[in-house]
Amino acid sequence: MRYYESGRWGFSLLLGLSASVLPRALAMALPNAVLTYGVSLLLAAEAEGAASRDAEITEAIVLLAETFTAVMIFILTARLQIAYDRWWEGGTLLQKTRGEWFNAYSSLIAFSSGKVELQAKVEEFHHLLARLMSLLYCCALQQVSPSDRAFNILNPCGLEKASLKYLQGIDDREEVIQQWIQRSVVLRMADGILPVPPPVISRVFQEMSRGIVNLQNARKIADFPFPFPYHQISIVVLIIHWSLMPLLSSMLLLPLNGAGVSFAVTLFLWCIHFTALQLESPFGDEPNDLPMDQMIADFNQSLFTLLKSHVQIPPSYTPQRTELSMDKKKSLQSQSFEDEAWNIPLCLPPRVAFLDGGEVPEEARGMDDEAHRMHDDALPSSGGRSEDSEDVAGGEILSTTTSEMAIQQV
Repeated sequence: MRYYESGRWGFSLLLGLSASVLPRALAMALPNAVLTYGVSLLLAAEAEGAASRDAEITEAIVLLAETFTAVMIFILTARLQIAYDRWWEGGTLLQKTRGEWFNAYSSLIAFSSGKVELQAKVEEFHHLLARLMSLLYCCALQQVSPSDRAFNILNPCGLEKASLKYLQGIDDREEVIQQWIQRSVVLRMADGILPVPPPVISRVFQEMSRGIVNLQNARKIADFPFPFPYHQISIVVLIIHWSLMPLLSSMLLLPLNGAGVSFAVTLFLWCIHFTALQLESPFGDEPNDLPMDQMIADFNQSLFTLLKSHVQIPPSYTPQRTELSMDKKKSLQSQSFEDEAWNIPLCLPPRVAFLDGGEVPEEARGMDDEAHRMHDDALPSSGGRSEDSEDVAGGEILSTTTSEMAIQQV
């Protein structure tokens, strides 16, 4: 797939020839313009000395040309839209497949046991899983590719050679690899490497199944080509238009004007045709096809990243208190409660953090007083306060109310 930058004005795209359909369209438009100019000169020589052209014949020719061109443009644009939808849907399905399978891989990495005595087996399982996932996505891309392409995978060293040899002799490889992965998960659950309840681990199997369903939908685009009658009729109308355009332009316009109109119209229509032809089969290796080499390279990089020890250990967090200056306190006190909520420092701990007997900051006490008044206003005026309401009027409920109000404001 060609990657490009349009620039500020986009005129730099005119100079790009790679993945462009203009050269082939020019090959059809230039001969048509030259032919139009020659036919115009012949008709002008034959009609020399004639009084004028018949107005009714001219109007009939114009109406015929407009009708034929309108029908042809409708057929070509509809075909281009269908081709683009196939191209976009193919890329979307492959990305969905990648996302589902990577989520399953990430979940299995996170579900692995943290016991010290099992770390060797856990690491072995992670490396096996990463290589099987890379091989799975590779076989999936080969399944939709029209040719037997080669894709890069993670180093398969360590995998059983008999299994790899068996995999090379079958057609539906991705189904077999998926079964290997699911069976490995079940065996690791029995060994204690995946100490996760079955309802939780079922999410992995669901994501694996959704990935294979998306792959089958992508195979639909690869296995079912663009309908032959539609393709045939579009090329037929293009050839008819190319043949009649010199004659019609010569009869209606001057030689130079007719040549220019023929060139522009023919170039535009054949550009649509060649663009649709490029997008109908999105899983090839041409410049306008989907970047499947880049997709599997990114997938392999993501798999390799989760094998690193720093990725598997989440960072710790230590709350930090921030002392506000006097100017900051005065500015907070001078503002309304709504404005004050916007100025709460991000590193300020929650209200429950200083319920340990420490001194409560001024701004927190001000927020608690305001929340206390709002809580009192919300109580029923007729029944008064019960014992339960007095119990829930403590600092924890006030701090919770204040935090919720602050979050709503932010």
